[in-house]
Amino acid sequence: MKKNLVLLITGGFVWLMSSCLGDSSSTIEAEAAKDCQITEFTLNSGDVEELSNVKFTIDQINGLIFNLDSLPYGSDLKMAVCNLTYASTVLSLEYTPEAVGDTVMTYSETDSIDFSKPVKFIVTAYDGLTKKNYTARVNTHQIIPDTLEWEFYAKEESFPIKMKEQQVVPFAYNGQEGYLLYGQPAGAGLPYRLYFSALDDMINWEPIALEGLPTDEIMLYQMVCFDQALYVPSVNGKLYKSVDGQRWSVVGDTPYVAYIISDVKEGGRSKAALAVVIEEAGELKFAAMDGEGLWTVGETIPEDFPLIGFGKEYYSSHYNSYLMIVGGRTLSNQLTNQSWGTMDGVLWARLSDINASYFAAREGVMVTAYDDKIYLIGGIDAAGNAYRDIYESIDKGVTWQKVTALIILPDTYRARGYGSVIVDKNQYINIFGGKTSANGNVLREIWRGRINRLGF
Repeated sequence: MKKNLVLLITGGFVWLMSSCLGDSSSTIEAEAAKDCQITEFTLNSGDVEELSNVKFTIDQINGLIFNLDSLPYGSDLKMAVCNLTYASTVLSLEYTPEAVGDTVMTYSETDSIDFSKPVKFIVTAYDGLTKKNYTARVNTHQIIPDTLEWEFYAKEESFPIKMKEQQVVPFAYNGQEGYLLYGQPAGAGLPYRLYFSALDDMINWEPIALEGLPTDEIMLYQMVCFDQALYVPSVNGKLYKSVDGQRWSVVGDTPYVAYIISDVKEGGRSKAALAVVIEEAGELKFAAMDGEGLWTVGETIPEDFPLIGFGKEYYSSHYNSYLMIVGGRTLSNQLTNQSWGTMDGVLWARLSDINASYFAAREGVMVTAYDDKIYLIGGIDAAGNAYRDIYESIDKGVTWQKVTALIILPDTYRARGYGSVIVDKNQYINIFGGKTSANGNVLREIWRGRINRLGF
């Protein structure tokens, strides 16, 4: 009797387990019949070679298919072959390209589909009832990546005082990184002014009390930063220095400093130095001061070397640092379009062909390194004509080519020279002030621009 009871219980348990497993299998099959997900999405096009390498993200919750990394501006997506991976239980797959209207088409892996606008996919599961909609969008850049967009950033209301000379230098004030703006007010006998603005501002300029600079004696355009201090020459051969930008004093035990050219950056065999022109025994000579205040004097400068109104920039070559200057007014009081370079501030070499004339000789040129090139902007020629043209050099100032598209300045930009040009951390070229004539007042404005792809 006990044996029969055990057999009965065991048999019932086996039957129960079999029934449960049978229900689970049926449930799995029913769920599979409802699977209508797209699991992989790729595109190919003979018109856009890189399209086959684009990775698409599939958002199953919201039914979205898209690429995170945008394709180049102007990519032709009107004839793209779409390859889809989806469940084997899908009954049908249809699509509607927004670019061609509301027509519903049956998907084929050989179809050329217009993806210039979003495409809607309708996936129907094997049960014929379950459907899932996807919207596929191919993202492309909506602006030309190599275009430089210029902006009239700050206007007269940011600069209440008219200036006849101005210089802007990047320099920290009270521990805050920003720009110091030095200006000589229009009018006779007025003291120099100093203003500060944060790096990301440039609209609001805080006035700062300025100490130690004699009225009407400073050559503001030749102010430079060297060894964490600012230096500027005076018209009577004195060299002034400030470690905070606000308080200035005369540097002692120096030769007669007629002009400051710029600083030389340290790199390779190049040692940091302040490159100047000194007057010695009635002659103007190249000279350089190192960080310890020691001076090295070079040869007499040639007649065609620029002393004022040149543009300057730095570059590296063969692990050494170089200073390059271009344009300006020479010792013989002539305008030039030549380029010169040095790695120590004492020995200088002409970089450009003496017989070449890539642009009109001019002074007040604005020069900056940007996007692996050196750009020359504007300037004022011997007839007093101001320019707003732009030239670029890919060989460190040896040759120049005029820029005719993509980064040209707009018609609303007034031609000028003698502006301060600075590239900031966000890759904007900032043009501070400038003058429409060599003897005119400073324009109270800031223009800035950035190549679009440098902001992506």
